[in-house]
Amino acid sequence: MQKFFQCLLVAVFLVTAKLGIAKSEPFPTKPIQVIIASTPGSASDVITRFLGKEVSKQLGQPIVVVSKPSASGTIAADYSRRAPADGHTLFFGSNTSMAANVHLVKNLSYDPLRDFEPIAQVSINPLVLVVRSDLPIKSVAELVAYAKARPGQMNYGVGNSGALVSSKLLQSITGISAQEITFKGASQAMLELVAGRLDFMITDPLVVDPFIRQGAVRPLAVTSSVRLPSMSEVPTMVEAGVPGYDYASWLGYYAPRGTPKEVVEKLNAAFVKAVQSDEGKEFFNRMGMIARSSTPQALTEFNKGQIASWERWVKVSGLQPQ
Repeated sequence: MQKFFQCLLVAVFLVTAKLGIAKSEPFPTKPIQVIIASTPGSASDVITRFLGKEVSKQLGQPIVVVSKPSASGTIAADYSRRAPADGHTLFFGSNTSMAANVHLVKNLSYDPLRDFEPIAQVSINPLVLVVRSDLPIKSVAELVAYAKARPGQMNYGVGNSGALVSSKLLQSITGISAQEITFKGASQAMLELVAGRLDFMITDPLVVDPFIRQGAVRPLAVTSSVRLPSMSEVPTMVEAGVPGYDYASWLGYYAPRGTPKEVVEKLNAAFVKAVQSDEGKEFFNRMGMIARSSTPQALTEFNKGQIASWERWVKVSGLQPQ
């Protein structure tokens, strides 16, 4: 019997020692998966692969992009929240998946605040208000005056929910009235604007930049509270005389709820360094975005504010939960 207990104690010691070694093994111990809600080759894919090179150097493990596309990002978000909370699976969230869906998706299968640990924000993505170049409009004030002199006669294109919300917000604040024309995508709407069948629209910088350079459309303002570095001469909506206007999409990385604090902090440091590097800032400029890193705590508060803002924007735009 004594020999049995001795053997048992030895076994317990060996198991305990093995667990202790595993527990002390530094993160990460294997490749880190980043779940994106879009297809390969999308902006989320390109951004994650770019940042992943620097993050991999710092952490010593590769970043692997896994695509789980769906219209509103729900499939990717739900998959990510169910992953082991060890930092080896991250979710690339956006204003759609982590804020708008709270108000636009019925029976949402996840809670952006309760089910995730924020890692770091990486960008804010303003839109640009543009008009046809043949219209006698060179500022937002002139657009407002022109539209008010022709109530309901001007029209604008909408290719996605961001364009819809930002356009409705502009009308709500300025009091103008214009006809909404809906398209399947921003690129299609832009072609209609260039062809002269639309008067103005609010759209993504990458979509509109070639047409601005050609002189086919004229930029009046960006929708964010800060100017876009790649279009630094274009004022913000507030600078252009639209008080209280602030709309932009955004992107950030999240881990499943329960991920250890030290892992979250290590991931945050790696992503912040990648975003704030000279190469990172230049990369986001080329993407028509603004590099914007954060602490996990700052992303939490930002996320809460965005959920509250989307409640207001959904009401203003007349969007209905689906």
